[in-house]
Amino acid sequence: MSDELRNQDVPPIQVIDLHKSFGTLEVLKGIDFQVDTGEVVCVIGPSGSGKSTLLRCVNFLEEPTSGTVLIEGIDMADPETDVDAVRTRIGMVFQQFNLFPHLTVLDNLTIGQRKVLKRSGSEAEDVARAVLARVGLLDKVDEHPIRLSGGQQQRVAIARSLSMNPDMMLFDEPTSALDPELIGEVLDVMQSLAADGMTMMVVTHEMGFARQAADRVALIDEGVIVEEGPPEQVIVAPQHPRTQAFLQALEHT
Repeated sequence: MSDELRNQDVPPIQVIDLHKSFGTLEVLKGIDFQVDTGEVVCVIGPSGSGKSTLLRCVNFLEEPTSGTVLIEGIDMADPETDVDAVRTRIGMVFQQFNLFPHLTVLDNLTIGQRKVLKRSGSEAEDVARAVLARVGLLDKVDEHPIRLSGGQQQRVAIARSLSMNPDMMLFDEPTSALDPELIGEVLDVMQSLAADGMTMMVVTHEMGFARQAADRVALIDEGVIVEEGPPEQVIVAPQHPRTQAFLQALEHT
């Protein structure tokens, strides 16, 4: 999306009365939600509550059944909207790393820059090396993903998103596929991004990260936001019985 199309005075992410159904199953039941510039919002809740569906609707990987998704003020459902162009401003990190196994780490980071952003090979490589240094993996530029740990692969995936110079980052349970001893290295990178002012929407079960890094936490259950507020309210002193039940269940897992 070109700079002239972007309105700096509107929230990066705004969702209005969002509904999403798969056949007869209504997964999202009227979500109103926004993420402001530089804000870190963690979305928590039970499995199957609609968290990942909400995230995918924000990026229009899933098209809402009804409602509005605005990215930097641009209506994603407007026929005039170039969705692919808008997506270049959104970094997305999934549960699975989705790296190209036949490419080196460096090539995984440069291919999108060259093809989508039309950067030269040398410029793309400079950017790739800079973001790999940021996530602590500059020494792995020539490795293939199979030779990396899961935590290293996820850090490469984050670096790949950062190499596209996004305005915001979406994380869909980025540590759920990792062994417990590898989770911390990924959360450390995310915490660093948050501290640097990156706008972030994070679907996570990591309550420690949410308490430390989030400006706001939203709990979704059965397709609706049942509680929303700062982490010291939602996680430490939840008001809603469903939030209390969810957090108590987490303590016993």
